[in-house]
Amino acid sequence: MSDRSSEFNSIQDVLKRAMLLEMNGKEFFRMAARTASSDVAKELFEHMVKEEEHHLHILEITFKRHLDEGKVILPAEAELAFGFKDPIIDKSFLIELKNSQFDSSAISIALTLEERAFKFYQKAEAEASDPEIKKLFTWLADWELEHHQKLMDLEADYREEVWNDSSFWPM
Repeated sequence: MSDRSSEFNSIQDVLKRAMLLEMNGKEFFRMAARTASSDVAKELFEHMVKEEEHHLHILEITFKRHLDEGKVILPAEAELAFGFKDPIIDKSFLIELKNSQFDSSAISIALTLEERAFKFYQKAEAEASDPEIKKLFTWLADWELEHHQKLMDLEADYREEVWNDSSFWPM
């Protein structure tokens, strides 16, 4: 590993960093939910808080298993199942979002945070020499990539809605 990633000398280091990233994300989404001016954005951010809490719980389980077993045991599909209903993102959601500068900005910030997370995990995976740490980073990168894609889709729908209303379509 390079000097930049040398802080990850153990699987426990990786898991601690991942838990910290999830805690930071959860707090950002909690702040965004409290500050949101539209009900639909508040619902979206509250959903994201629950997702981050779920991710944190999964990481804590993985950390405990590593302490108990001395190896990475990734969660089973049933443990990963997220039992919360996704917010409905439809035209009315996009219209409400369009009327709130903060809400749309918070989604852009969230998108940036998720992108940084998956890029961090991908880079760390590429630099890792321990196969168990590599496996863990790959899993974490895939996880964050899924969040990133959901937010990218939302942002694309939002941009299209704004452009349609403005009769603006770049060539």
